[in-house]
Amino acid sequence: MRVNGYVNEYTVRILRMLPRMTMGNWLFWSVMSWIGFNLAWLRFVESVIPQWVGTVIATAIAVLLFKFGPRPEEEEEEEA
Repeated sequence: MRVNGYVNEYTVRILRMLPRMTMGNWLFWSVMSWIGFNLAWLRFVESVIPQWVGTVIATAIAVLLFKFGPRPEEEEEEEA
């Protein structure tokens, strides 16, 4: 991520650890993270905070994961 033209070194390390995936893969992982977050919420937090709050947070996480996940690098075509 760039902040005032500066690339955060920690963000670069995390993105290098994540494999380059296609849109279908990120959709799958977004759905799986949504389900996993909601199950964890039900187990640990639901007695204190209602489930609909967890659903809103899980949806935001899934959308951000789908939108900002690393994409496959596009190959540059050389002009001949």
